[in-house]
Amino acid sequence: MATAHAEHDHPWSAIQRDFEEKRRLIWVGPQRPLSSRHSRTHSAVHSYAVVMLVLRGESKVRHAGDLVLRAGDVHLIPPGDAHGREHSDAECLGLGFYPEAVSSDAEERAARLGPLLRVRGGCHPVLRPTSVQRRRLLRWMRLMEEEQSRQERGSNEASHSLLRLVLVELERMAFPDTVPESSSMGLSRRALTYIESHCLEPLSLAKVARELGRSAPHVAGVVRQETGRSVGEWILECRMAEARSRLRHTDERVDIVAERVGYADVTHFIRLFRRVHGVTPAAWRRRMEAGVR
Repeated sequence: MATAHAEHDHPWSAIQRDFEEKRRLIWVGPQRPLSSRHSRTHSAVHSYAVVMLVLRGESKVRHAGDLVLRAGDVHLIPPGDAHGREHSDAECLGLGFYPEAVSSDAEERAARLGPLLRVRGGCHPVLRPTSVQRRRLLRWMRLMEEEQSRQERGSNEASHSLLRLVLVELERMAFPDTVPESSSMGLSRRALTYIESHCLEPLSLAKVARELGRSAPHVAGVVRQETGRSVGEWILECRMAEARSRLRHTDERVDIVAERVGYADVTHFIRLFRRVHGVTPAAWRRRMEAGVR
């Protein structure tokens, strides 16, 4: 995502920082060409989804294999998928968003994230839209960019509505003739999909490994190697995402939120939340109510 390459004095640096620290759920911005002198060879993994629209040029990318992106292509990167650019003279417009930005309801969220989840399931991560689809997608993303820069009253709500239009457009582009069988998924992708679906239940590395039919050390090693995070860290990430959604969209007490996201001990939940976000759940909720995005 462009955030990793942004200049510190860029006027959107504060917005990007809020996004990386999960105070803001959506970010839109340009991704500049990557010269051979600055070519990257390592993979990046993050907990948000990315939609990258190539405006011009060409980019060589590693994501579930070696890809070449050209003007007009749309690259979909689900949360947890390792990826990296090897060389690029492409100019792109990138959209990053956390899954909870889509909906506070888990079932609705899964339905709206269909194109990205199908990439996780083995579908090709590059869409090649028609010119009409591409123009619509660019329009929605540019409008999101404007809302982000202006930060007027209602900008947050407008951005979330535009995100829904983006996802509808992606569904139109990606509607599959056939959906790959789960066997086509890599082990780490299968693990993340299972964690996302069951994170609010009692869940551990041992249970994830048992469901995948592999040993716990094997699953732990593959997930760590491919994503840079442990199974436990991904469970925590998914639970914290649900906690943030409940703190934003409900008036449930913190102890109720803790129970809803899988923690019987509210003190333990508060300690984990503060470790991830730097503030307690109550303080985080007050910030959101005050309009700090």
